[in-house]
Amino acid sequence: MTTTARVRRLPVPAWDPPYDDEIGPSVRRTDAAGGVQGTLALAFVLPSGIPAVPDVPPAVAAPALRLVPGASAEDVADEVEFGPQPTPRSALPEPRGWAGRFVQAVIEVLAGDRPATQLVRWTTMEVYDQLTGRVPGQPGVRAAASVRALVRSVHVSEPADGVAEVSALVRRGVRCTAVALRLEGMDGRWQCTALEVG
Repeated sequence: MTTTARVRRLPVPAWDPPYDDEIGPSVRRTDAAGGVQGTLALAFVLPSGIPAVPDVPPAVAAPALRLVPGASAEDVADEVEFGPQPTPRSALPEPRGWAGRFVQAVIEVLAGDRPATQLVRWTTMEVYDQLTGRVPGQPGVRAAASVRALVRSVHVSEPADGVAEVSALVRRGVRCTAVALRLEGMDGRWQCTALEVG
C-alpha cells in the first residue's frame, strides 16, 4: 500500500528586502556621526500660518478648456468625462512598496542603468522632462567601477484620498541622498506629480 504526501499550500514570501527602518536597532547601520536623516516635507506652511502653495479657485481648477476663448460647454464636458480621472485610495496599490520600487527605478534612470522611457507611464510630463534633463549622456552606459545605489528606507504620508507624499533615503556606497515625491491616483494607477532628488 502506497501513501502519498498531501500537497500543502504555503504563502508566497515577500521578495522585497527590508528597509532600514524595518530592521531591529541591533542590526541597523547609521552614518559615521550616528545621525538619522529626517523626512522631507513637500507641503509646508509659512511662518504666518498660510500655506506656501495657495488653493486653486474652483473656476481655475476646472479643465483648461474653460480658460480657452471659444471653448464650448460640450468641449469642457468632454474634457471632464474623458480626461484623466482621479482614483480613490481604495482602488490603488499599497503606496509604500510601490513608491520604493519607483524610487529605485528613478535612481537607476539617473545613473544611466535604465532607460527613462520606462517611467513615462508613471510620471507627469513635467516630472518626465525633469528626469530626462538629468540623465547622463548615453542611457544604459555607466562606469563599471561605480557602486549601485539602493533605496534604504521609505516613509509615506497620505494627506488626502488618492494622494501619497513620500520621502526615501537612497544609499550609494557611504553617501546618502534624500528623494521626495508626490504620488496621485490617476486613471487607476499611482502617478508621480512632483519629484525632488537631493
